[in-house]
Amino acid sequence: MSVSLGTRLKELIKEKNLEQQQIASLIGLKIPTFNGYVGDKREPNIDTLIKIANFFDISVDYLIGRTDIRNSIGTLSNELKEFIANPENQIYIELAFDIKNRTVFLEKIGK
Repeated sequence: MSVSLGTRLKELIKEKNLEQQQIASLIGLKIPTFNGYVGDKREPNIDTLIKIANFFDISVDYLIGRTDIRNSIGTLSNELKEFIANPENQIYIELAFDIKNRTVFLEKIGK
């Protein structure tokens, strides 16, 4: 995974079919500042990351390359949110992550 902020921003800007200057203006950022983020020359503070993530309707984790899942729990159905929130279901969530991690590991070693 490990995608840089600039790389992620370039992808998102292309998807929006807008210019960097337009997006900077819509978010309320100075154009050189936003261009610095896109070029991986500057790092935004958390408030700015949230503004950018909200503009693109993505999670901050996706924006900074921590995950390839665009949206957070907020986009899940109410039924799934309730399942996740119920402490009794924590074991099932942990098992699912364990299965995923083992699968990724086996794929990496070619089995």
